[in-house]
Amino acid sequence: MRLFSRSGLMTGCVAGAVIIGLLATLSTTPARADSLQQLIEQVGPEYAEAYASPFIHAFGPNQNSSLFTTADIPYSGLGFGIGIKVMGTYLNEEDQTFQKVVTVDDLGDYIPELAGTSGTAIMSGPTIFGDTETEGRIDLFANGVPVGSFEGITGFWDTRWVPLATPEAYVEGLAGLRFTLRYFPPVEMGDFGKTSYLGYGLQWSASGVLDNMPIDFMVGFFSTSLDVENTQGLGQDKLFDSDANSYFIAASKSWPALTLYGGFAIEDSKMDVNYAYVYEDPNLPEPVEGEASFSVDGRQEQRFTVGVTLDIFLDLNLEAGFGDMSTYSAGLMFAF
Repeated sequence: MRLFSRSGLMTGCVAGAVIIGLLATLSTTPARADSLQQLIEQVGPEYAEAYASPFIHAFGPNQNSSLFTTADIPYSGLGFGIGIKVMGTYLNEEDQTFQKVVTVDDLGDYIPELAGTSGTAIMSGPTIFGDTETEGRIDLFANGVPVGSFEGITGFWDTRWVPLATPEAYVEGLAGLRFTLRYFPPVEMGDFGKTSYLGYGLQWSASGVLDNMPIDFMVGFFSTSLDVENTQGLGQDKLFDSDANSYFIAASKSWPALTLYGGFAIEDSKMDVNYAYVYEDPNLPEPVEGEASFSVDGRQEQRFTVGVTLDIFLDLNLEAGFGDMSTYSAGLMFAF
């Protein structure tokens, strides 16, 4: 009996990200169902949470990357910039597999003959970024005795890199302030549903106050949300509700055409998921249906950043961020 749909889980996880290039290499994978809703309805909540967690853990570090490229912001004369930022988070090796123990109130949901018996389900196998040749397992136990074993799903993409690409624009030059925006308006993507993306932040440079310092200093924050509309009528507006926040301090030293910068950030991220699911099996008297909701907090809470910006016709920055996870990013901005 296959309890969970491989294509359903993956498509649900990356539906919103397709719009902004998140996991762009996965967007070419052929869909194996008619719509996101049909796919996501096949996913059980416990397995889904464990299987998809690495995607969620990488979301925050990616969104909180390449937020600044200098600590020197003008105090007069408006300046503007527009361009693109790309980044990738390197997962830990343990993010490619999982094991989760779940208490089952009624094993009859899985094996009709055990109706009314409580037990334990041990779910294990590759995560979304695990081995694509190895299938997961769901082993059921009653009073410590094995009573059944079912097939899970393989990994979807065997990799430890999770990429992101996003457009960005900024305006600066008033009292050392810079306002930054990353935005996509709500977009209908046919079978993938409606997705919206917004990121915004504010930075303030102390260079106009500490004008005799050999280096520049700056403080700032950035907040990002990525949402997928819920079309299932579960009382929740969003199928996926993802948020990431960063609060940072930074310093930089500039020369003609070159700026070295670094900083420290406190950050957080979270993804809430709300959906309905259903699976069928000839051994069950009727399909099993339910509504599922779960939240996963991002793993990373702080990071150190180092980077370099080259100003040669365009502003090109290269950056590395180190915390609980490592993220590498680059940006290309047209400044005027």
